Amino acid sequence: MSEKQQSLITMRPGEKVIIKEIAGGSSLKRRLNEMGLNRGTQINIVRNDGWGPVLIALSSSRIALGRQMASKILVEKAG
Repeated sequence: MSEKQQSLITMRPGEKVIIKEIAGGSSLKRRLNEMGLNRGTQINIVRNDGWGPVLIALSSSRIALGRQMASKILVEKAG
């Protein structure tokens, strides 16, 4: 993980981030891919209370990710 990359669970609501890496097994990568979450995808953080699921926005969809899953998604702040 580079210095700029952080886990998705460390991001605050309102931030826009780009997925840089998925640090999980093939099953997790396939599941996230089916949801449209791939390397290079820009997402918005809708809710991250520090407990419970992380709610993200992808296009016009809202996706709730469990904290374990979200912790394996490495992102950088978008531009």
